[in-house]
Amino acid sequence: TGFTLWGSVISVGLVCTFYTTFGGMKAVLWTDSFQIGMMYAGLIAVLVKGAESVGGMSQAWSYAEESGRTVLTDWSPDPATRHSVWALVIGGLFTWIAIYGVNQSQVQRACSCGSLREAQIAMWINLPGLWGILYLGCLIGITMYAFYRHCDPIQFKLVTAADQLVPLFVMDVMGNVYGIPGLFVACLFSGALSTISSGLNSIAACVLQDVVRAYFYKDMSEKMATNVSKVIAAVFGLICVALTYVASLLGGVLQAALSLFGMIGGPLLGIFTLGMIFPWANAYGAYAGLLGSLAFMFWIGIGTQIVKPAIPKLPLDLSQCNWNLTTTAASVTSLVNISGTTASSMISTTMEFTHNATLALTTAANSSSAVDEQGPLYKLYTLSYIWYSATAVLTAVVIGLIVSFLTGRIKASEMDPRLMAPLFDIIFPFLPEKILKPLRFGVRYDMIKHFESTDNHTANDLQTGEVNPCFNIEIAENEQNTSDHKMRHDNEIWHIGKHKKHDDIIHNGMYGANPGSSTQAQIELKLYRKI
Repeated sequence: TGFTLWGSVISVGLVCTFYTTFGGMKAVLWTDSFQIGMMYAGLIAVLVKGAESVGGMSQAWSYAEESGRTVLTDWSPDPATRHSVWALVIGGLFTWIAIYGVNQSQVQRACSCGSLREAQIAMWINLPGLWGILYLGCLIGITMYAFYRHCDPIQFKLVTAADQLVPLFVMDVMGNVYGIPGLFVACLFSGALSTISSGLNSIAACVLQDVVRAYFYKDMSEKMATNVSKVIAAVFGLICVALTYVASLLGGVLQAALSLFGMIGGPLLGIFTLGMIFPWANAYGAYAGLLGSLAFMFWIGIGTQIVKPAIPKLPLDLSQCNWNLTTTAASVTSLVNISGTTASSMISTTMEFTHNATLALTTAANSSSAVDEQGPLYKLYTLSYIWYSATAVLTAVVIGLIVSFLTGRIKASEMDPRLMAPLFDIIFPFLPEKILKPLRFGVRYDMIKHFESTDNHTANDLQTGEVNPCFNIEIAENEQNTSDHKMRHDNEIWHIGKHKKHDDIIHNGMYGANPGSSTQAQIELKLYRKI
């Protein structure tokens, strides 16, 4: 295409940072809607033209099937198998739950909807759209194999990485069609921009709310918050551009992205799973589970990049390579236009190159395997990236439960049932009650309506100045002189002020030592549920 790698990186990074910084969430949503159309247009154009160049999609599938590249029933239980049925179903399930369930950018999109129902509809509409992108990518891969089945561009040194295969394929089959290469570039940039922009917007929102407002400037105005959010988005946008070099060392884009989702999103999903399903988990367990899972997954991920275990690959063919290696990959010249003598000489040279390259690759693989497998942790580094999220969730839950029991578990009977998920009731609603009851771990799901009515009563009481007997109120005085103002129980508090913070738990109010007392202290009320 003529674009340099770092020219593309810098231009995409700066453009994305600019419109995300000044446009915010609204700009991200509108540009994402436009960019998905560009992505579909580019992928469909590549698939249609590519399939036509190999004799149709059915012919391309036949070529892939003959070489064993359409095997969909690998039932190997080995977690080192990259794409077995178990890995794709179970490992993929945890990966996509982490992406759609706890990923900040996705949750932020859902929260931008007007209601829960609208968010659910948006998710269901998104699902076939995502499937379409994935299926188009797989079919383009099959078409590319059919086109290059007798000459692997990577081993023949036409390209240096697997991520360059699709651009090479586009230029080979559609380079002479005006507008199509540009459409494909727009497709690539749309995919990159939509991902980066939503990520930047989410990071800015999190840092503003959870760091700046929580620890530095609690009473920030909305105007100032908007300006601070823009600065944060701009700073992180520049950091993303700088970190592109690190990302380029992680291998293929898809594998790198899913690996990072597993290494970071997996532990986050783990603590949500710990809190929603296991009522005994406490704060210490959640912290320990999160940190332990993050450390373990980064150990595996970084170790894999260092060790680089050999990945079994199906055989590739170089017997019919007919490109002139002196040209660039973007303007490959076919030897059909070269004289027969030159072509014969080039093919002979190609065959010699193929033989030497095969020997070198085999020797290197055997040498690497012999060295790496001597280490006791080698098998750990062969774990398929599809299993990263599931492994992270299991690690977080196990560590979290152990630490929770060691530091004092929470009693299941004291847990608010609205904070728990009756997992087995949802998955196995047909089981009899005598089996489901112990699987609820002692959580009183039958008390949900009671808790909701109690909360409504409490909200009304805080407005009217009355006290709800369903709660204990712990009063912490902010004044230095506390001798005249002792801590009192619910029935000893005569007055609660109507002023309260915008917070779900903590409210500011007033109380007096005696009815009508002129001396009142500003207090902080913390509400605890009495079961």
